[in-house]
Amino acid sequence: MITATVQLQQDTPADNEFLTNGFCIIDMPVMSEIFQASFANLPRDSHSPSRLRQIRLSQYMGFWDESEWLFALLPQRKYVQPARYIKLAEAGGVPRHRELLEVDPSPLIGRVLDTLPVSKKDLFQINVNQIRVVANELFRGVTVPEGPHRDGHEYSVIAVARRTNVKGGETQVIDPTSNEVVHRQTLKENQAIIIDDERYIHYATNIEPVEGEAGFRDIWVIEVNHWENRAYGRVHEKLPMASEVK
Repeated sequence: MITATVQLQQDTPADNEFLTNGFCIIDMPVMSEIFQASFANLPRDSHSPSRLRQIRLSQYMGFWDESEWLFALLPQRKYVQPARYIKLAEAGGVPRHRELLEVDPSPLIGRVLDTLPVSKKDLFQINVNQIRVVANELFRGVTVPEGPHRDGHEYSVIAVARRTNVKGGETQVIDPTSNEVVHRQTLKENQAIIIDDERYIHYATNIEPVEGEAGFRDIWVIEVNHWENRAYGRVHEKLPMASEVK
């Protein structure tokens, strides 16, 4: 069991902004250099051979215990996103192996849950993806290979940990009916956007080096569901395959 102890750059509640707009920008906890350095030890995404994308994933149960958020690591399972949301052949409905995180992300999750308009009486299931996208002379810096999409969760969070020698990577929030971009922003280090994933689709533009031969963008993608809507376990893993049947 791990707990969240959060030190913020600023402590401005964003609940009202999220309720009004369906998304909001927040500052994330500033993590230690050792924590940030863990991005250098991410394994290559074997399901994305045409891109230099490195990734880890851990999944948690989260709940409020009187004065703090507690997070319990769930048994490791394949990561599955429904094919009805993810149209990319290498990803949609494909059970993908992810090595577990080597660091404790609970301060990041706690910050997100403190912002969301949710009840502390509820139980949550949370996915935490740690991702590095590299752009160099051999690989384009494709940050979102699936294109504009929903993740298939209640809430999706993109948090930038580090940008090194790159330009691009603009995050876009898109109305799925009109395809209008309702918000666009290049997130700075230690900034995050929280999106109502049931209301909007989202996207991020490619990155490329500012100068020289290589650069990278390190991000956390945090996906939050109430426990009864969890994207985890045997029942969830059967849904992507069934979604293809009309």
